[in-house]
Amino acid sequence: MIERSYSTFSASHADDRAFLALEDVAHVTRDFDDTRVVGGLMVALLTEAFPAEGFVVRRTADVDTAISVEIAHSGALHERLIAAGYTASGGNRYVCDGRVVDVLVPSSNGRFAAAVLGGRGFDSAPGLSLALAAPPILHRLEVALSDGSSRQVEVRTPTVELAVVVKALATRSRHAAKDLVDLYNLLLIAEQHPRDELGGWRLDDPEPIGARRDAARQLEHLRTMPGLRAALFGTGVTAPAFAQLVRAQLAR
Repeated sequence: MIERSYSTFSASHADDRAFLALEDVAHVTRDFDDTRVVGGLMVALLTEAFPAEGFVVRRTADVDTAISVEIAHSGALHERLIAAGYTASGGNRYVCDGRVVDVLVPSSNGRFAAAVLGGRGFDSAPGLSLALAAPPILHRLEVALSDGSSRQVEVRTPTVELAVVVKALATRSRHAAKDLVDLYNLLLIAEQHPRDELGGWRLDDPEPIGARRDAARQLEHLRTMPGLRAALFGTGVTAPAFAQLVRAQLAR
């Protein structure tokens, strides 16, 4: 397992809430190995852990947390979030004083879908099985909040490669500009850091399999899709720059 220690800061009250929710997630999942922070905050943490030139800053207000099917069935995380003061809203969303935690489980069919586990509803997402099975990146961060206070937080994310897999597969079910920006930032990390420092990289294998194969195909689709320029309009990422990064990080 790769460990990264660094300091970061909150730029707004919305950032405060996101980092406080991250602290809550770190506390309630502290003894669960098969949990990972995913979504936009996953990307934000990885860009802090592995600085690279050219990042396009993107903030997110909620914490997406992936858990195994076994944890979901047990109801243990639900009970801990409720004990921490959160209220269940819409099945897999938990809220507390403006802080938001969304809980996701691995998809059984490679697509986003609803799932009922342990009597509760969840959103299931592709790529999470692989991300949960592989060793994570352990982040030890000190966060300076906007009021001048600080927090020490320790959380796990997927590796950079598996973060790309999760994000790429998400674009098969939705076409959000934020996902393309996240992919761009992750691919910048892959371009500017040694592969072993990132936990490995197999998306450029000549014949990737499983979720890696699906993600590589989706990245190639995004690279060549006619609407790429329009999808990236106003994000700070250009279509040629995005396409070049994808081409460089996939098998020839």
